Amino acid sequence: MASGNPYAAELAAAKKAVTLAARLCQAVQQDIVHSGIQSKADKSPVTVADYGSQILVSLALKMEVSPGPFSLVAEEDSEELRKDGAEEILEEITDLVNETIADTGSYNISFTKEGILSAIDDGKSKGGPSERHWVLDPIDGTKGFLRGDQYAIALALLDED
Repeated sequence: MASGNPYAAELAAAKKAVTLAARLCQAVQQDIVHSGIQSKADKSPVTVADYGSQILVSLALKMEVSPGPFSLVAEEDSEELRKDGAEEILEEITDLVNETIADTGSYNISFTKEGILSAIDDGKSKGGPSERHWVLDPIDGTKGFLRGDQYAIALALLDED
């Protein structure tokens, strides 16, 4: 039997991903503005931090975990950001993500608005009973986040069900 954690690489990637996302969330929470809040079809709030957190977690996992199939089941999608009138919030998300990446020096990458939309939709995997799937709630507790209270970036790895 091999010693050590068989998921050490994944754990390190997850820690880096969540740390990067937390940095963006802390910046947004400190300077929260109501223009950064939308409502989903079910009327629950979604912020630029929800989208930004999901993008950064997806990016970090893709960059840090060994090559191969990547499956992320995440809460947000780009549908609302593709509608007329969402250009300003899409630009805000793009700026936040690019600033967070640049400030941390984590990766040598910069997103366009279309790249942001695509990165959000990387979380559209259907999951399934086999293979590995990352599961993400980019901000669990958005209402608490909006009040300046507690929230979590909830990330898990499912391996073979």
